[in-house]
Amino acid sequence: MIVGKLVDLYRYKGIAKNVDTAIDWMLNLGVEGMLALPKGKTVVDGTNVYANRDTYVAKKYADTFFENHENYIDIQVVLKGSEKIGYTHITNPDLKVTVPYNPEKDVTKYNNDPKGALFFDVEEGFALVYTEDAHLAKCRSNDEDDTAIVEKLVVKVKIEK
Repeated sequence: MIVGKLVDLYRYKGIAKNVDTAIDWMLNLGVEGMLALPKGKTVVDGTNVYANRDTYVAKKYADTFFENHENYIDIQVVLKGSEKIGYTHITNPDLKVTVPYNPEKDVTKYNNDPKGALFFDVEEGFALVYTEDAHLAKCRSNDEDDTAIVEKLVVKVKIEK
């Protein structure tokens, strides 16, 4: 998983063609353009790259979970507000499957408390999440703040096999 500020997103071009497409699209839009996207799905390049725009109140840690995907990389972009994003490798022995892989949604869900997990407060930044990266999102940076509104864009990037 790569975590950083949006101003540094350009540095990660060259990883893969579809990642380049996603980064170019985001850089061309800028933060204001991404914020102006309609809620829901926006197709960028067919099934290779698409984005989901959302606004929500971040959840308490107890109400979150880790997940990973098999066919898509996530670029989770916090446009406004902040949230805690967690990371652990899918081989972590404390990571337990709570919902088996759903191929229609391309997701496996796990418990939220594996030992050794790392957490990052992401404010107006991004997390680029690979298939082997179990990640937790939509979590309040401050668990007591029940008004933590987050403006977010999740760009789904198909893995080139």
